[in-house]
Amino acid sequence: MNEDQWYFAYGSNLSTNQKEARTGPVREKRRGRLEGYRLTFNKRGDDGTGKATIVEERNATVWGVVYRCGRATLLEMDKREGVDRGHYTRAHVCIQCDDGGELDAITYVGGPAFTKGYLAPSEKYLATILKGARENGLPDRYIDEIKMASLHPR
Repeated sequence: MNEDQWYFAYGSNLSTNQKEARTGPVREKRRGRLEGYRLTFNKRGDDGTGKATIVEERNATVWGVVYRCGRATLLEMDKREGVDRGHYTRAHVCIQCDDGGELDAITYVGGPAFTKGYLAPSEKYLATILKGARENGLPDRYIDEIKMASLHPR
């Protein structure tokens, strides 16, 4: 039985280096987008700074990367994302791939107890997201959207 599942990364795990440091070598990844959502920085981190999450918004798009992950990798991701403490929750999403296909994936959405209002991300955290976005060839206009979202709420 194949237990692999796709994981959609839109924040700091866009950086392959960070993703591999957290869960080991990346076996396969693809660029894709999630329609009907936008990126925001309203998830409070343990350090008090803003962390990326997504919220539903008609006509918006979140670009990112889908990674093929095994069960052990996803359990480690759950731990890293604080699922057991309510920091993030898993959500099932449908990702549109560059080749026109779709992938069913899981992603992480900020937990209700940790999302409220805008919080500025740290420079280091934002730099990791932007590095990963460039590394994976996300559209320049979307990279500009990330920068704008990091500066103020919408």
